[in-house]
Amino acid sequence: MTSITTEILESIEIGKPLHHENLTIHPITYAGSAGPKYESLDEAIKKGHLIITEVSESGSVPNLALRNKSRTSVLILDGEELRGAKQNRVMNTTIMVAVGMEMDVPVSCTEQGRWSYNSPRFASSENVMRHDVRSRKMSSVHLSLSKGDGYASDQNEVWEAIRTMQAESGVSSPTGAMSDTFDRHRKKMDEFVKAFPVMRNQAGLLAFIDGRLAGCDIISRPKAYQKVHAKLLRSYAVDAVVEKPRPHRQSSEEIEGDRVADFLAAVAQCQGEMFPSVGLGNDVRFKGPDLIGSALLVEGSPIHSAFFPKPAERERRGDPDLIPSRFRAGNLWDKMTG
Repeated sequence: MTSITTEILESIEIGKPLHHENLTIHPITYAGSAGPKYESLDEAIKKGHLIITEVSESGSVPNLALRNKSRTSVLILDGEELRGAKQNRVMNTTIMVAVGMEMDVPVSCTEQGRWSYNSPRFASSENVMRHDVRSRKMSSVHLSLSKGDGYASDQNEVWEAIRTMQAESGVSSPTGAMSDTFDRHRKKMDEFVKAFPVMRNQAGLLAFIDGRLAGCDIISRPKAYQKVHAKLLRSYAVDAVVEKPRPHRQSSEEIEGDRVADFLAAVAQCQGEMFPSVGLGNDVRFKGPDLIGSALLVEGSPIHSAFFPKPAERERRGDPDLIPSRFRAGNLWDKMTG
């Protein structure tokens, strides 16, 4: 366990589960340091405070140019999608952009079949990349950072994951745009959003699909979380919509509580590696036996933390239970906290 994961685990409280069809959400409250004030990507773009364009007229697939004209910092989440310019992109990591900062930011393409302008600037697509694709991208970015190659993703893997998502959901996109899948299933996903309204003081969520861990997002300020609650929910709901439901092995709330404890135990097993962030603060990358994750630290506070099942573990095991028995709460969590 690192000091950062200790701080995160000691600062969160995971609430009782809410259910809709095959998606289960546990709301999370956060009692840790909120860090500096910031506004969301959507807020900043709608107010005209955040200008995002291609880095040049000819453009560069893995980078975009950004300028913050706001009077406050802007938080942009890993996986948040930007629509427009020469092709749609998603952020490769969570960043906080300081007041007046102009910078190039690392991104991945989510629209393989277009390389022509449809607008001079980017707008928010109101989407966050599907959680399992975020997991794959997060893993490849961590590998790139470890090699000293910066915040680069495996672009071919991202495209392949988007193609797989579209095939699973029966979506045919002329440009291979990730957003077309979200648009096709928007009505159904909005039903999930209505089923999981943001709770008082909620600052994050822990998601399970068909009883299997899908992922977790935690943001330091509840008001900031409210701005991204719906789009984060949709990043999990899109998978719940297109995935064939599996029967639960066990469905009691007691067993669901065990799954939460298993998740906490797995987070505690993660080791962290710190890198300078593209924007303010530092970027911490977590890796454990069964999870990967990241956290943006600004002024020492975890601003956005996210954890997902390791992609390889999910593919290899292929069953509803993520955490092997040796890492289950009864064997591990009690020992670490006893």
